[in-house]
Amino acid sequence: MTTFETTFDSAALDYEKSRPTYVPEIYGDILRYTPIGPESDVLEIGVGTGKATQPILDTHCRFVGIEPGEQLADLAQERFQAYKKFTLLNQTLQDFVCADNSFDLIFAATAFHWIPEEYGYTKIFRLLKPGGAFARFAYHAGADQGRIALTEEIQALYRRYMHTENPPAAFCDVDAKRLAEKAISYGFVDVKHSLYHTTKDFTAEEYMALLRTYPDHRKLDVPDRKKLFEGISSAIHHHGGMMTVYYTMDLELARKPL
Repeated sequence: MTTFETTFDSAALDYEKSRPTYVPEIYGDILRYTPIGPESDVLEIGVGTGKATQPILDTHCRFVGIEPGEQLADLAQERFQAYKKFTLLNQTLQDFVCADNSFDLIFAATAFHWIPEEYGYTKIFRLLKPGGAFARFAYHAGADQGRIALTEEIQALYRRYMHTENPPAAFCDVDAKRLAEKAISYGFVDVKHSLYHTTKDFTAEEYMALLRTYPDHRKLDVPDRKKLFEGISSAIHHHGGMMTVYYTMDLELARKPL
């Protein structure tokens, strides 16, 4: 298991409590693109604690999930233990052994970017049945748009402790289109993409739990991380005790030819 996976796994409970759930429209678009039912075989890459799993399980498909983090996998296993057609493997995609042409749908939720692109697309293409679909989706956190002074204070703290001059540009349709079209060079067809928007409110304590799940924050030197977290918490309390994260979610779909 990589250093990232063990580091991320240690924040399993914070991940479960603080990470957002995906908007229902994502699943509606996936299931319109490739209808799934009791006779379908589905693979999820990077189950985590199961944040993205439930709506696909509810199709009554035969479901296999892969999750390399032991603590994350334990939480997901407990969450879905009542589902007889749910199988969870505590391993990476690289370690996963399965016959070619096995799955009607393979999906990854805020997970596929950790896999080397050429390896990931090539293996997924091989594992899909002819006509099967690959769905990759993710969320991208944006600053609080309603509390401008709070956002400016937090950005100043990031400049000081993480040496980031400017906040990252908002994820947009051009980015989603570029990701969708990557699949074409690996033999996929019928690529599509969509964007969705939602918000999630956090108290200062809840937002600290979210930050503890971010690998780049966890890699900070302890004194800088402590000052960054304390500064952000203080700023949230100073501006009313709440902040709102504006999330952009993207979905890219691609199909293996018949």
